Amino acid sequence: MRLLKHLPLKDWPEADVAALAKAYEPGDVFDETSGPWADHSEGWRRMIRTSYRRWLGYLKEHYPADLLRAPAERITPERVRDLVEQLSSEVRPTSVAMAVAHLYAAARLIAPETDWRWLASVRSRLAARAKRENRLDRLVPPWQTLDLGLKLMEEARKMSSNSRKERDLKYRDGLILVVLSLWSIRRRSLAALTVTRHLEFDQGGVTLLLHPEDTKSKREESFRVPEPILPYFMHYLKIVRPRLLGRDAHDGLWASCKGCPLTGGGIYDIVRGHLKAEFGKAMGLHDFRRAAATFLATEAPEKIGLMPDVLQHTSIDPGERHYNLAHSVEASRRFAAHLAKLRARLKPIKKKD
Repeated sequence: MRLLKHLPLKDWPEADVAALAKAYEPGDVFDETSGPWADHSEGWRRMIRTSYRRWLGYLKEHYPADLLRAPAERITPERVRDLVEQLSSEVRPTSVAMAVAHLYAAARLIAPETDWRWLASVRSRLAARAKRENRLDRLVPPWQTLDLGLKLMEEARKMSSNSRKERDLKYRDGLILVVLSLWSIRRRSLAALTVTRHLEFDQGGVTLLLHPEDTKSKREESFRVPEPILPYFMHYLKIVRPRLLGRDAHDGLWASCKGCPLTGGGIYDIVRGHLKAEFGKAMGLHDFRRAAATFLATEAPEKIGLMPDVLQHTSIDPGERHYNLAHSVEASRRFAAHLAKLRARLKPIKKKD
């Protein structure tokens, strides 16, 4: 079934472009010239734009005359009902609820003086009806994904030189799985890693750094590459990555074979493909975070306090708003050590015939 089309930004009515621009106007807080939503992050703005593009695309296809009306006048109970009915035939209830929630957020941006309580009520009812999919059955324990990553790298090193490209890609994919298993960072943060800005070398090894602008929580994070993983990491940096780069020059840590760094979407597809092939489970990147929390809690509940740092969350104690860099490093080390102990309990993975 064909999904709703999104209306490109260049085709938006001028009134909608102007309304959002006004809402995000940086201005000056002292003379009240800034927009009411000027402090929204770029990630939030992108999410609202995407949802609003779908809303405008829906109107252009079914009610094109509505695009001549003022933005707030188009958002009516009748139109929203039609949108919900169409979306319900195409996507899951949780996605429908999220689309309406984003439309509500956009409505408040473009017409903050309008009474949107009816839309807020619709949003709440859809959210209550939408039963979240049980994702527990798709989670793979982090020590198993860690083993898979190591397995891929070992297999890659044993491949013939005739398949160098395939070998290097397989090695890179394995290292990505290892890093995700030990440090379940978000997709955007993983894709943002560069060699010169995010890697810190010293006599003892390598530390991966995330700067405040790289994280959702807007705070520094770091991950010390464990000693057993260090040889794999350095082999990638010195041998595999330069071969993948070829004549291309970019600073991205995860090199593709297309002359550019891997995007977040590319990393998602790679990881999902390997896990589906190995375990038969369609586990996404965010599921690594769920797996870290779920299995750490079940296997070692006494270490539950590691979760905020491992998952890049702010403190679970409202009185502790700041986690310094040293604390984050220590949490990553302890979590990696815990995974190593759990991994030692498993039998070696047998190769498939």
